[in-house]
Amino acid sequence: MFNPDHLITLRAVVEEGTVLAAADRLRLTPSAVSQQLGRLQEQVGQPVMVRQGRGLVPTDVAAVLVRLAHDVEELDERARAELDRLREQVSGPLVVAAFATALRGLVAPATRLLAQRYPHLEVTIREHTPEEAMPALRRGDVDLVLVHDWTDRHVSIRTGLLAHLLGLDPVDLATLRDEPLQVGPEGVDLDDLGGRVWIDDTPGVFSDWLRGALQERGLPHRIGATVDNPTARLELVAHGFGICLLPRLGRDVVPAQVVTHPLIEAPTRRVHAVHRDASGRRPAVEAAVEALRDVWRAREELPDDPNGT
Repeated sequence: MFNPDHLITLRAVVEEGTVLAAADRLRLTPSAVSQQLGRLQEQVGQPVMVRQGRGLVPTDVAAVLVRLAHDVEELDERARAELDRLREQVSGPLVVAAFATALRGLVAPATRLLAQRYPHLEVTIREHTPEEAMPALRRGDVDLVLVHDWTDRHVSIRTGLLAHLLGLDPVDLATLRDEPLQVGPEGVDLDDLGGRVWIDDTPGVFSDWLRGALQERGLPHRIGATVDNPTARLELVAHGFGICLLPRLGRDVVPAQVVTHPLIEAPTRRVHAVHRDASGRRPAVEAAVEALRDVWRAREELPDDPNGT
C-alpha cells in the first residue's frame, strides 16, 4: 500500500514545480521531500520524476499517482467531516481567507457571531487576494475563502470546490464634494467624466474595467495613482488628487470633504464563500457560511445610501 504522505508530497512537487517550493508548502525540508519521492519511486518501481534541463518533470506514472493523492485527500476530508458531525457541538479549528474589504465588511462581524454561537470554534483568519486564496484552498492550507468576481465576468470554480453566492456589491464614484459633476436620477454617467485624473486599483478585473471603459469611450484621462488600499484611495480623493471608483463592501468612513455617487452601468462585484466540496458537511464550515450569510442580510437591510449616512 502506498504511503499517503508520499503521494501528497508528489502532488505538491508536481503542482509547485520544484522540490524547494513543495517543501515550503508542506513545511518540510527539501531533503525530506526528496527522500519521500525516492521511497515512493522504489515502491512504484518506475520513475515518477525525471530531470529535464535544470528542473524535474513528472512522468505519466506521476500523473496517475497525483490523481490518487487527490482522492486520498478528499477521502480523508470527507471522513473528518463525518466524524465532526458526531460531536455535540461545533468546535475545532477553521481557517478563513478573504480579500481586504471582505475582512472588514464580512469576516470581522461574522467572527463575532461565531464566537457567540460556538465558543469552542477556533477561527484563524488570513488576508489573501482571490488570486492567492483559491490555490491555498485547493492545497488545503485554508478551509473557507471569500472571493469576488463581476456580474459580467465570472470566476471559474474548479471541480472539487463549491461556491456560495453571498450577494452583489455595487461600485460608486468617489469625488470631492465641490467637484463639478452632472448627477442624474440614476447617478453619474462615465461619459461626463472626461479629462479627469483617476486613482486606480492595482491590476485586475476592477482596473481592467475602468481602463477599458475610458478607452472605449475615447475619454481623455490620466491614471494618476495605482493604489490597492481603499482607505488610501479615499485619502487621495479627499486631498484633491483625483477621483476613484469604490465598492461599498468594507468601506471605511468617507472623509467629510468626499461624496460618493452611483455610477451608471458601473461594474458590480459578486462575493462568494468557497470551500472544498469534500468539507461541505463539516459543521464548522456550515456554521461559518451561515454566519457570513447573516452578516450579508444585515447589510442589505441598511439604507441604500452610498455615503453611509
